[in-house]
Amino acid sequence: MSKLIFRSLLALALSIPSLAGAAPAPGWRTVEIPTTHSFFWRYIPASLDTSRPVPLVLFFHGAGANPTSYRSFVEGAADAAGLVVVMPKSSGLGWGTSTDAQTVAEMLRLTRAELTVDDRRVAVAGHSAGGAYAYLLACSGSDYSAVFTLASPFYPVASLADPSYKPPVRMYYGTADPNYTGGAYANLKSQWNRLGVPWEEDVEPGYGHSTWPDASMADGFLFLAGKSRPAADTPPPPCVSTATALCLNNGRFRVEVSWEVKGQSGVGTVVPGASADSGLFWFFNADNWELMVKVLNGCARGGHYWVFAAATTDVHYVLTVTDTATGQVKRYENPAGRPSPATTDTTAFPTCP
Repeated sequence: MSKLIFRSLLALALSIPSLAGAAPAPGWRTVEIPTTHSFFWRYIPASLDTSRPVPLVLFFHGAGANPTSYRSFVEGAADAAGLVVVMPKSSGLGWGTSTDAQTVAEMLRLTRAELTVDDRRVAVAGHSAGGAYAYLLACSGSDYSAVFTLASPFYPVASLADPSYKPPVRMYYGTADPNYTGGAYANLKSQWNRLGVPWEEDVEPGYGHSTWPDASMADGFLFLAGKSRPAADTPPPPCVSTATALCLNNGRFRVEVSWEVKGQSGVGTVVPGASADSGLFWFFNADNWELMVKVLNGCARGGHYWVFAAATTDVHYVLTVTDTATGQVKRYENPAGRPSPATTDTTAFPTCP
């Protein structure tokens, strides 16, 4: 090959953009989403190593707002936590339309086209209506590792789409926020207890619906950075006995209970001295036992593990039993004001042996 031809081919090759593409520049960039006539802001911390899979946070703005106004709030928190942040614009005042779902999907696709995302560390966050959209997304799918909400309203969640992993939730409220004083805060705590979702709170005196200390945003992002979904081939975690969890039937089944009465909520505490297959919980006083639970091996008599329970209460409670070998979950709920009937579920877990 002559030198002239070689140089011509080399010049042509250099003129063609690399398929891999250059690493995206740190800082803020706005990205258009033509399919939904929307856009999103993307932020990459300058110190983040983008040659490796990066953790990602989807942050949703409040109703009637836009993502641009949140840039100054999240930038420092993203720097401190080492997270890439993407913030989309909703199709209307709030969130929840099919167009919003398409915007989120397209935003993730476009982000992954430029960055290698750590799919075990994709979290959701948001303010007000955006915070509610964040936890609704996390509860309705199996893609998100954790949730951080600021001043979120309450929306009911009946069950988790993926009970094998319960994305932990961190909630921020100011004590002057109507969603704190008006019941959303209390209702969400009760809901997470009922669903067995781990949660923590940050309540700051005097702050309103759209104000928070810089530290609260930073702590929320650090919370998200510290959570990840288990690998696909990782077996479910074994049962570990705690003050609020029983491990029954050779330690295979984790038993927990949450309760609610007159706006107050909590989780049942294990009475010391449980046997291999049964145990007790108290709700309000260690001297006043409320609930007995058994998980029995009925595999030889029908191919199921059995759940029996008896309670001496009429408060609203939810009993949750998890087969840690398979991730399967069974829930037994007693509504407020009804004396609890006995539970005799002889087809609870068809997961023998």
